[in-house]
Amino acid sequence: MKVLIVDDEPHIVNLIRMNLKLEGYDTVCADTGAGAVEAYGNEHPDIVLLDIMLPDMDGYDVLRKIQEIDHSAAVIFITASDKRINKILGLELGADDYITKPFDNKELVLRVRSLWRRISLTRGENGADGAADGKKTKKVEEEKKQYGILTLDAASRSVWVEQRQVTLTYREFDLLCYLVNNRRRVLGREELLENIWGYSYMGSSRSVDLLIQRLRQKLGPAGEYIRTLYGVGYRFEVTA
Repeated sequence: MKVLIVDDEPHIVNLIRMNLKLEGYDTVCADTGAGAVEAYGNEHPDIVLLDIMLPDMDGYDVLRKIQEIDHSAAVIFITASDKRINKILGLELGADDYITKPFDNKELVLRVRSLWRRISLTRGENGADGAADGKKTKKVEEEKKQYGILTLDAASRSVWVEQRQVTLTYREFDLLCYLVNNRRRVLGREELLENIWGYSYMGSSRSVDLLIQRLRQKLGPAGEYIRTLYGVGYRFEVTA
């Protein structure tokens, strides 16, 4: 697995490289936004660790340019700011996760490992990292199923709404599958955090709300199937 590290602070880059190397991951580095976009196109990394504050452009613009190359790019934002608006914007633009400086090394590795496990499932690879943390990954149903105007193919991780294919990130797809597979239950934010993020998440449950909002927008009219029960959680329910 290859990780692109984008940060203009050499000590941060070296720290991240060291921790990822201990996990057996390859790394590529860039210290500018332009360099990050070029490196992504040349190296095709599996995950990007992207600092928001860069000397030539901000991380949000870098994310947009990377998404032009690969709309399903897996990105974890690194931010020196704990301002809620920065985190919200990153998630709304399609980042899979974020981590705030100064970060805990173990937390960083857990977030990368969790995202890589989901990428491996998509590609049909063995989840070696999943075995390392002692957790068993739940299998999704390997058949195409119809829910109103929504078609879900868990085997190929594909989604269609009214025969129009919808592009989802790894985490968006996992969230949709979890909602569908538990459609008879109301799912609280804590349960969704535990099962979608895949570890003891140190962020806010607001991340769940943002991911739900993003998923609804992408699903268009089928987004109405994700019902909010205020103060309780969410439930997938096909409307007439």
